Amino acid sequence: MGEKYLITDGFVETVSDFETLSDELQRISSDPYRWKWAILAMHSGLQGIMILALQGSHGLHVLKKEDAKRWLDAHENGGPYPSDLQLDKFLSLYKKIKGKLMIMNVNSKVFSPKGTQGSSIKFLNRLRNEYVHFTPRVWALELVGLPKILLDCQEIIEFLAWHSGNVFWKEMSLKNRIEKALNTSRSTLLEYKEKYTEG
Repeated sequence: MGEKYLITDGFVETVSDFETLSDELQRISSDPYRWKWAILAMHSGLQGIMILALQGSHGLHVLKKEDAKRWLDAHENGGPYPSDLQLDKFLSLYKKIKGKLMIMNVNSKVFSPKGTQGSSIKFLNRLRNEYVHFTPRVWALELVGLPKILLDCQEIIEFLAWHSGNVFWKEMSLKNRIEKALNTSRSTLLEYKEKYTEG
């Protein structure tokens, strides 16, 4: 297909999101506005890794409940299959990684939130929505607690990527890229957390 097509999938998208997160975090020291793009990349990457952990072999667990039901009905009745299936909402995917839909094989583990992880993922979603649906106004985002919120979200990501038993990295190059991006992001976020606490 050459250069006429941009080929991607869930793994490529997720890895790219975390590389963007890493890049944007490193630019913040010279341009604080980069927090916006770090937040959007974290949200997109977290959504991507939740999908990878939930999709299994059929992908129905990541759909809205009514759409998964429509697909199953079509499958059982010989079609036609619906062409307008929609991905479930971010916080619904988060609810799913904490439940029985995560159990797909003998190594599968359900995510159990610790400390402030639950409130942090909800706050991240709220920030993302504020930016994506920005209304005419002046808005001040307090930065003091932001590194901790993103570190909480990164812990969820690392659980899903390495410990859930549901994400299988078939391409070592992608696994190496996401490991490098997440390691850099964690180090940078810890620096900002310390800097804001001292300030």
